[in-house]
Amino acid sequence: MKIKQKKLLIFFALLAVLFILESVVSFAAEDAIPSINIDVMLQNDGSAVITEIWDVRGVSSGTEYYKALYNMDGMSVHSFLVSDESGKQYKTLDNWDTKRTREEKSGTCGILKTSRGYELCWGIGNYGNHQYTIQYTIEGLVKDYGDYAGFYHQFISELSSAPGSAYIKIRKPDTQLTEDNARIWGYGFKGEVKMNNDGSLTAFSSEALGKSDYANVLCRFDRSLFPTAQKADMTFEKLQKKADNDNSDTVMYIIFAILGAAIIMAIIPIVFFYSRYKLADGTVIRLPSMKQINANWSIPFDGSIPAVYSAMKLIRKGISLENLMGAYLIRWQEKGYIRMEKRENTNGRKLKEEEAIVFTQTQPQGPSVEYTLYMIFFSESDENNILWTSDIGNRSEEFYKKLTAWESRVKLEGDHELMDLNAAAADLKSALRFTASGFEQAVRILGFQKYLMDMGGQSNGQTSQGTLWGDYLVFATLFQIGERVLQHMKALDPEHFDSFAGTYGCNSYNMIYLMTMTHHISSAASPASNTAGTGGGVSSGGGGGFSGGGGGGSR
Repeated sequence: MKIKQKKLLIFFALLAVLFILESVVSFAAEDAIPSINIDVMLQNDGSAVITEIWDVRGVSSGTEYYKALYNMDGMSVHSFLVSDESGKQYKTLDNWDTKRTREEKSGTCGILKTSRGYELCWGIGNYGNHQYTIQYTIEGLVKDYGDYAGFYHQFISELSSAPGSAYIKIRKPDTQLTEDNARIWGYGFKGEVKMNNDGSLTAFSSEALGKSDYANVLCRFDRSLFPTAQKADMTFEKLQKKADNDNSDTVMYIIFAILGAAIIMAIIPIVFFYSRYKLADGTVIRLPSMKQINANWSIPFDGSIPAVYSAMKLIRKGISLENLMGAYLIRWQEKGYIRMEKRENTNGRKLKEEEAIVFTQTQPQGPSVEYTLYMIFFSESDENNILWTSDIGNRSEEFYKKLTAWESRVKLEGDHELMDLNAAAADLKSALRFTASGFEQAVRILGFQKYLMDMGGQSNGQTSQGTLWGDYLVFATLFQIGERVLQHMKALDPEHFDSFAGTYGCNSYNMIYLMTMTHHISSAASPASNTAGTGGGVSSGGGGGFSGGGGGGSR
């Protein structure tokens, strides 16, 4: 029996080795690629003119070099140019044939379109040492994600020889990319990212890249820098979460393959028990799936943000501090307590446009958690009753301490409201739990959330009334679907949407931008959001969702 187990162990070990070897490119037609330097020139429409300089040494076989650009959904590549160390400009061919000889390919280049994307190809020419300069344009590299503009792109992937060094510079003509309007992160190699005094962003290696290393770069920009960029179907926050999800390590794939069945078996009971809730009277009840919950359009708990916040916590559907603040900011804008707007800030050394909260003569009634939040912001405004986003960022640690304490008060006030409404009660161990009726109301909150997410698909006539849109937008912000709900409203009743936007001091066009400002202002108070992406080390891994990549080198 032991011999049989040993044979099985050896068999699976060999399979793992073969899997790893299969994933590694087994050719190298040159002694080394000492360096690759990349210059990325961004344009207003989100396109990029990219210039790369490849140093190669000891080329001894093969007929061509290539750079793959896969995962290019909604993007295109054109205007491909190549020159070498002699200054010779290669002839660009309309159709590239990989089967031609080295002599036939010499001095020529072209774009090969495949089912996976694009391959930029050029002839090796004579064997020996070379410095190739390639230039190409990517349409749609930078996209408008609603909250920000940005991109996540693999500039260097697995090549025939791993580069000794990599340097990537990102810039925009006539624009200074600074901490006020941009962020940069790097993944897949050992190195750093930096925001430079000349208004550019850079990512560079600190040591030679390994065989399985790559260079992914995530950049975030203010949307105003790319006014005509292509719209994306997700938020930048979601893109960043994909980038931060390190799922690229081959070894992890092997581990997941071996342990997959065990993990699935473990998840089943976890999911089962996670959906179970003990009520205040000791009864155990299960939360229906979203498919089973009916959509409903009624405002939960008479529009009380604390009660909804507390109820969502009790059903383990937490709401972030940023979204909690954002809901109040949207409510204040409608009621006329504040105006969120972009205006010139004259407090610095030079004029610049900046997002700010402008406080009016009216304010919420106190004492309440709403009034407390208002005073946290108002007390930090300047002599003109303006609180600039930069001031929030500069005092983010102080703000964050106050706001986390305030968040606890919101939870406490919400708990008391639920108990006053007999929606919750303390059990025998003094833990707050739903009553049976309270649990039903919590399920209705999820039904309300479901309704907001699909307002455009509802047919009960309530969506077009418009009388509840103000409350809808507050809770859509709380649930982090504000922009989506605004799009539904605009499509449902464009004429009413114009007047609705007017109550916020906006028109139908910049109403969407109001949501973006709300997100910027509410997230500015987090110390992490103000320092992340301004420079520092590169993450060794990176998740999916990037454009580009696919390999390259000599062949």
